[in-house]
Amino acid sequence: MNEQEVNQQINQMVSFIHQEAKEKANEIKLKADEEFNIEKLRMVEEGKQKIRAEYERKEKQVEVQKRIAQSNEVRFSRLKCLKARDDAMQSVLKEAASRLPGIANGAKYVGLLENLITEALIQLADQKVTVKAVASNKIDKAFTAGVANYKAWAVKEMGADWAAGISVSLDSDGLKSGIGGVQVIGHGGAITLTNTLQSRLMLAYETRLPKLRAALFD
Repeated sequence: MNEQEVNQQINQMVSFIHQEAKEKANEIKLKADEEFNIEKLRMVEEGKQKIRAEYERKEKQVEVQKRIAQSNEVRFSRLKCLKARDDAMQSVLKEAASRLPGIANGAKYVGLLENLITEALIQLADQKVTVKAVASNKIDKAFTAGVANYKAWAVKEMGADWAAGISVSLDSDGLKSGIGGVQVIGHGGAITLTNTLQSRLMLAYETRLPKLRAALFD
């Protein structure tokens, strides 16, 4: 084989190697491009998922804040309504309290005071009792009648012997404050029953509160 043939063989081999290298390089490039595109798609999809998740999180946060705002608005409206109702109830109570002095100075006060004394004595159900009253020129008459009522009740309910031991005294000092009514003290000073006009007003207010609310707001 002459030199020309040898060179030709060498050139063919070099061309073959170059072709093989070129094909291998193209194969590697195609594979790299494919892997790059796959990775790019993965990263894009991952980015989309993160964006969607963040959007959903913010959307839920907005919805929660909206519900909180609505709840606060409802609660505020309810509290405002309750405040208005309470103000109306207090206004009724204040109006009723303003009429107590008229009751204490009225023509029917003696009978009312008699009933208050009688009721308190019966609730206390003791033989040795002291009555304190708000200063009034009507107390003596009401006191005498109230004690008589109590003794009549005691004879019927407790027996004549027990009733015979009843001693009810009227404290000359009386109650230092208040509009009308009495306090009754018994059982050695251990029990005090307050039966003033103010206490009866509050009792009536508390016991009739549901009916009063119904009358005013329903």
